[in-house]
Formats: sequence, C-alpha cells, structure tokens
Amino acid sequence: MAVKKMVQAVFVVGLVVTMMNVWGVVSVEGAISCNQVVSAMTPCATYLLGNAATPAAACCPSIRGLDSQVKATPDRQAVCNCLKTQAQSYGAKLGKAANLPGLCKVTDLNVPISPNVDCSKVH
Repeated sequence: MAVKKMVQAVFVVGLVVTMMNVWGVVSVEGAISCNQVVSAMTPCATYLLGNAATPAAACCPSIRGLDSQVKATPDRQAVCNCLKTQAQSYGAKLGKAANLPGLCKVTDLNVPISPNVDCSKVH
C-alpha cells in the first residue's frame, strides 16, 4: 500500500511539473525538461523515497535512457535544478540519490542531488 501511495505521489509531482511547464511558471534551461527527469525517476521512487534496499528493475534502464540524452552543460544544469527541487519537495533520501548514478552505471547524469547544490556550477 505504501508503494502505491509513493507511486501516486511521484505521478502527481510529474503532473504538477507538466502543468507548470505548460503554463510557463517553471523556466527550464537546457534541452531536457523537468518532465523528462521526473518521468525517468518515477521507476526509482520506491528506492529514493522509501525503504527499498535496491532500485526497482525498471529504475536503472530508465535512468540510463535519461543519461543518454544528457549532451552538454545546460542539460546537466537542467537535470540538477529539477532534481534539487524534487528532492526538497518530496524528501528523497539523499544518500540513496547519491548512490544511484553508480548503481545504474551512468556517466553524464552524475549531478549532485542536494538542497544546497549550486546547479549553475555543474558542468
């Protein structure tokens, strides 16, 4: 039941971010939108927000798909800004978030996830 509520919460976050992007409330720099980031992170919700010891089977393939889209600094900064906002809003477990790039063997998407990160310094 808790997993279902987490998935619902992540879905709601994605929907809210989508609507904010459509209405122009959120300005996203880079080619990657926060919607894409939230979509890619959704399969990882039980790991990032809950007590799962390892990411779900669909998590790493989804993260690797997002990683393949990160081409330049503006992309990494856009991902960083999105993750920073989402982590603050939904209480992602920062230790688990920091381990995710290594667990999923991603390279370009390796951006810090912290409420204190200055995403303008991510390159």
